[in-house]
Amino acid sequence: MNQELKILIVRQDRLGDLMMTLPTINFLRKVFPKAEIDLSCQEMFRELLKGFCLEHRVGLVTSCRKTYDAALFLNGTWKDCWELVAHKISIRVGMYSKPWSFFLLNHGVRQKRSRIPKNEAEFNLDLAQILALILGVREKPDNERTLLPMDQTSRARAHQKLTELGLGDLTRFVVFHPGMRGSALNVPAESYWQLIDLWENRGFKVLISIGPEARDQELKRKLLDRRPELPMVSGLNLPELGELFRMAEVVIAPSTGPLHLAHWVGAKTMGLFSPVRAQHPVRWAPWGGKIEAQVLIPEVDCPAKKDCIGPSCQFYNCMERADWKSLLLRAENG
Repeated sequence: MNQELKILIVRQDRLGDLMMTLPTINFLRKVFPKAEIDLSCQEMFRELLKGFCLEHRVGLVTSCRKTYDAALFLNGTWKDCWELVAHKISIRVGMYSKPWSFFLLNHGVRQKRSRIPKNEAEFNLDLAQILALILGVREKPDNERTLLPMDQTSRARAHQKLTELGLGDLTRFVVFHPGMRGSALNVPAESYWQLIDLWENRGFKVLISIGPEARDQELKRKLLDRRPELPMVSGLNLPELGELFRMAEVVIAPSTGPLHLAHWVGAKTMGLFSPVRAQHPVRWAPWGGKIEAQVLIPEVDCPAKKDCIGPSCQFYNCMERADWKSLLLRAENG
């Protein structure tokens, strides 16, 4: 086996999905210690992953611009996949899902991710194992856990923002990041208030992290209507947001990218998840960091497979009806 290989990993989608690729990078670097490995991801994530990729000797690129010996295609458009063919990469491993994937990948596999109870990160590792086997290495991932390294510049900026909000060095605070893009069901504002009251009664300061999405802004309006003095933070870049999470006692969020970011900087996390099969924490809970992620989910036998089926479901609306405070207390008590 030639260890001096050139390998490209392609993951061109959102933050949470990209975070679930980090265990794959760990695995490939371990089994190919001398290989030249590049990660192709969106430009907006390069600064966040710079330190991690430096530690793992992985290059950061935004697309395929040279010839590699092999490519692991984890997500992208048909154009991203076509680039692998155009650059004559002879080994192209990925998941057969879209019609074009059957033509552009030559070592694909059907994974049926929406049906099989396995985490997204584990599905990625399954594909990485196939790539390693093709390249002459028969080895299983050992679930080595790691973290994004600390970014001192971003940490200083996050600390400055906390100071401006009155949360100094000795303040124990909890971060709520209630917003999301809408790829899964979220918890209503009233339920967030139940959890906010609980943490404040425990003596913690609560900080609300607000993202740029319209849904985030709507939640911000509802929260400020009730508590205009509640400290809120927005406008941080991803490295700064990660360092803010690293300083928190716990980060509470729905199934969204910042929840995975908090997990990968080593924060204690509490994810609020939907019971719909395609949105379930079995697949989408944070995975691979050093601190095991805690998840809360309505205790119903949800019949929905891909999306909530609405009022026709006997448990509708379980995300609104669930007693999230009780779910949290039961989870903490084991």
